[in-house]
Amino acid sequence: MRTPLFEEHVRLGARMVDFHGWELPVWYTSITKEHMATRTSCGLFDISHMGEIYVKGEGAQDFLEKALTIKVSSMERFQVRYAFMLNSNGGIIDDLTVYCLEPGLHYMLCVNASNTPKDYEWLSSIPGADGLLDNRSDDTAMLAVQGPNARFYLEKCLGFDINSIAYYRFTFHSADLTGNTELLISRTGYTGADGVEIFMDTRLCKALWNMLIDSGAIPCGLGARDTLRLEMGYPLHGNDIDEGTTPIEAGLSFAVDMDSHQFIGRETLLRQRQNGVSRRLRGLVLDDRGIPRQGYVCMKEGRDIGKVTSGSISPVLNRGIALAYIDSSINYSEIVSVMIRSKPLKATVIKPPFVKGQIHK
Repeated sequence: MRTPLFEEHVRLGARMVDFHGWELPVWYTSITKEHMATRTSCGLFDISHMGEIYVKGEGAQDFLEKALTIKVSSMERFQVRYAFMLNSNGGIIDDLTVYCLEPGLHYMLCVNASNTPKDYEWLSSIPGADGLLDNRSDDTAMLAVQGPNARFYLEKCLGFDINSIAYYRFTFHSADLTGNTELLISRTGYTGADGVEIFMDTRLCKALWNMLIDSGAIPCGLGARDTLRLEMGYPLHGNDIDEGTTPIEAGLSFAVDMDSHQFIGRETLLRQRQNGVSRRLRGLVLDDRGIPRQGYVCMKEGRDIGKVTSGSISPVLNRGIALAYIDSSINYSEIVSVMIRSKPLKATVIKPPFVKGQIHK
């Protein structure tokens, strides 16, 4: 599968890779250059592969409160919240963002690209789904404009003031791209940098992409997106969270309104909250020189205590960093070892983020 910008990526000389069936750019110049461009100026990401599922109708609110871990009824218009879809065992089917277009009646779910068909099928199987769901993923493009200078490019290209919306809020904005068109602009992101994500009709994204690049925004690929989110300690579904992990184990209870409503998987989370869990997702900063990778074993005093789920070199810190599920008896600031090529390298257990975010709340 290809996004509407595939030819633009090729024209810019991007190295294209297969990402869960999508042909996407992994980098244009280098992961490090694109990473630092986002941290210091403005990075531009094509994320049109993400899925958009609308839930609309009289039963939308009650339906979503069965399907999701958050109390949707507490959301205001133009608010965005992070949430989970869980299976009956509390495992994470997907993590997503919920957009409240009209309280009680109309919502958009922005879901992970590779999970979109599965998510839609799962939602459709929940009682009460009939007539509520509309998968508009194929008709929707999405750009992320991220970095401390994003505000200047948004003002220059769209006449949009980023300070007109707060963090994790969105608005609709009219722009003259191919005629007067409406964009949904959300002050969210997966990089820890300030900026927005822009939803639009697929026919509009090429014009906006080129307008932003011509103004000086730096095109960035999947590689920088991954290292940026890792520096913030943001989980990646399929690596750090999946149907075999729960939000409690992953340390993501902030996105679970446990005591306010019934939702699928709640009973498992209640038991874990009461009884504890055997492992937790933690951050690791390597004290020795090396690159931690997914699957590398973590050790403590000769004992296997867990595995790395995501790891890389932090371009900002110039040190190896990782997320890993490790024994819950291991505390922050403890020294553990990561086995890299059969050699134990020392690492300090920390609570992410590894790098302070740049978002102005």
